[in-house]
Amino acid sequence: MRRNRRPNYTKLTDEALIDLYLNNGDERALNQLLSRYLDKVYYFALSILKNQMDAEDAAMDILANIGEKLRKYDITNFSSWLMTVVRNECLSRLKNYMKNRIEDLSEKNDPGFMEFPIIEALDGRDDELEQLLKAVDELKDEQNRCIVAHYFLGLTYKDIASEEGFSVNQVKSYIQNGKRNLRLQLTK
Repeated sequence: MRRNRRPNYTKLTDEALIDLYLNNGDERALNQLLSRYLDKVYYFALSILKNQMDAEDAAMDILANIGEKLRKYDITNFSSWLMTVVRNECLSRLKNYMKNRIEDLSEKNDPGFMEFPIIEALDGRDDELEQLLKAVDELKDEQNRCIVAHYFLGLTYKDIASEEGFSVNQVKSYIQNGKRNLRLQLTK
């Protein structure tokens, strides 16, 4: 009597692992597939969310639901499909965060937020909010970090300077230049 040998999961292609999972319910195949992409998912989420804890939460949520999503979609290129899932999930999280932030700031009537009326004007307009988030992601790194910290996280110039290791004048400059660059990108 010949025993069925388990495949060497590390040598199988993504497609073969997906087939094993979908056709045989092989959880080990799914776990091998996810372990290949764990770091990539996390770092891509981090590049969008700019916060380690949020990126970890997003990566874990995304990977926890991949098995279910694999059953729903016909996937030809797993890696690109997965990065699209990560991007969409992270943008959705940013949109929700932005909406909550806008509501909170509107209620408090925070004058610091009114310095940047583009965000407030986008409340409820998802396509334009997504364009803004893409434009912010395309800023130079220092401008991106300062814009996100100030407008999305509500940190003061002094707090940003202390956290990022910049002077307060550098923070002001990065934010001013970032705002100008955002306006240029959004009016193209």
